[in-house]
Formats: sequence, C-alpha cells, structure tokens
Amino acid sequence: MKVSTVLVIAGMIIISLYFLVEVNYYSGAVKTEKNDNNALYLLIPAIGIEQTINNKSVDYGVYHEPQSSRPGNGTVVLFGHRTLHGSPFLKLDQLKEGDNVTLVWSGVGNVEYRVTNSSIVSEDYRLSVEQGHVLFLITCYPLGSTKQRLVIKAQQEHIYPYQAPGDTPEDVQNYCALALIAGFFVGGMVVSLFYPIQEERYILTLATVALTMFLVMGYLFPTPAVGVESYISNLSNYLGV
Repeated sequence: MKVSTVLVIAGMIIISLYFLVEVNYYSGAVKTEKNDNNALYLLIPAIGIEQTINNKSVDYGVYHEPQSSRPGNGTVVLFGHRTLHGSPFLKLDQLKEGDNVTLVWSGVGNVEYRVTNSSIVSEDYRLSVEQGHVLFLITCYPLGSTKQRLVIKAQQEHIYPYQAPGDTPEDVQNYCALALIAGFFVGGMVVSLFYPIQEERYILTLATVALTMFLVMGYLFPTPAVGVESYISNLSNYLGV
C-alpha cells in the first residue's frame, strides 16, 4: 500500500470521528426527547433556534448552568457550542438588540426575553448569577476558537402559560444523523472512484464501507462523545494530517 493511500485513509478516519460526534449527538438527542415528557426548550426565531435544554453538559446541546436560576426566579445562564455537538449557538453572534428569546420551561411557563446587549469577554471570565431577571446566552468566540466568549444578555419581559412547541426538533435531528452518515458514504465513494492510483481504489472503498458502518453503530447505539475532539487533535498531530 502506498504512503498516499495510508494518508488518505488516515484523513478519512479523522473525518469519520468528527462525523461520529455529530451522529452521536443527534441520535442521542432524539432518544432523550422521546423519553422526556417535560422537555425544556430555547426558542430564538431571529436565528432559527428551536433547541431542547439539558442539565447534563454543553456537549449535549444547550446546557443550563445549575448554579443559575430557573426562568422567573432570577438570572438564567445557558451555554452552547458554535461548532460540533449540534452547533446550537452557531449564529448567536447575529442576534440584535430587541430580538425575542423564549424559554419554554415546564413548571414555570413560556418566559419571554428581549436581547439588550452583547459583549466579548476572555475565556476565564466569571459571570455573576445574581443579576435579577435576566438571561445570558454564552458561547465561544470567534468561530472555531475557545480564546474568548460571546455573551448575549436579555431582559425578562412576560411569562405565559406553558405550551411546548408544536413541532419539536426530534424529526429534524433524526434526519441530520442519517444525512451525515449518507454524506460520509457518498463522499468516500467519490474519493474511491476518482483516486488516481487505480489498483488501490478498492482499499478506499473498503475503508469507506467500514467507517460508514462505524457511524451506523454510533447512530443505533449513541454514546456521549465527550472529549473525542482532543483524541482527534492528537491523532491528527501524530499522523501529520
């Protein structure tokens, strides 16, 4: 097997690991929502966010900081990734003053907030969770970096009776997982078909099928891919890819 083929396979493995993070996230989120009749939601129409809120980890999507309050009781703090793990806060930097943010919270109601300002702070910034009836949305900044944090502040305005969204994110998340698997398979087959070393194309085809099955297993039996990014980075550095 030629060195170039080995490097291509190594690249495919690294890419499949990134895909695995997302497949695990989407399929795991679907299974969680099916078993949760009191799911909490974050709705931001201006940037198309309709996400469930969890109390486990930011790696599961939008995460409620446990040291902060429930809406209606004080300061609420939510975290989310801009890349990987569903990228729930990918477009958070597009929010403007006056935009509406709604928390759909079982036992509290539908709590409306209005964005008042945004700021960029250092990664070691510590936010007070006693600032009154406000909401903070926090994510990494700039995109793809963890050097700083983007902080969106919104002021609580109204509380309405609890009403969950008519269309939950479940179906979309399920399709995302399947689309990722299909996309990886198609991409791998295209690479195999046009690989310049004709006698080794079958090796890339086998690698594509094997890694696709790996992703299918991640879809059927999702497990949190916590920390997998660090392994990907180490593998990339080791292989020089």
